Amino acid sequence: RFVSYGQRKAIAAALKTVYTAPTVDAATEAFEEFANSTLGQSNPTTVIAWRNAWERFIPFLAFPPELRRII
Repeated sequence: RFVSYGQRKAIAAALKTVYTAPTVDAATEAFEEFANSTLGQSNPTTVIAWRNAWERFIPFLAFPPELRRII
């Protein structure tokens, strides 16, 4: 919906570093790297969607990585 079909895999791989980050600080840093990258700048709606959902996303990082895969 927010990303063209041709860029889905690249963006999913880039955002994987965000949702697999061990801490909130690491996730924030990874997201900012994505937002400032060429992919992030060419897909501003994706960046905006993540920024708008950030407060709802943070509690997810409290779970251990093994449990995140199930959720």
